[in-house]
Amino acid sequence: MIKILQNANLPQWFSIEITDKLGFMDIVDEVKGKAMAIKVAKRLAKKEDIKHINIDGFIAETEDL
Repeated sequence: MIKILQNANLPQWFSIEITDKLGFMDIVDEVKGKAMAIKVAKRLAKKEDIKHINIDGFIAETEDL
């Protein structure tokens, strides 16, 4: 699963995190703007063959974005 989370201290910045099948989390990138975060997450999802992205608690399928 890929998560996009808004930074609490810098509201215009978003972090992209990926959790692998064993449950280990890794911060992939931090970008400015929600649209850019979704774009990076979609590219990562396609590369890693992940079907869902969590955007601030809302789970969306990668085809719907």
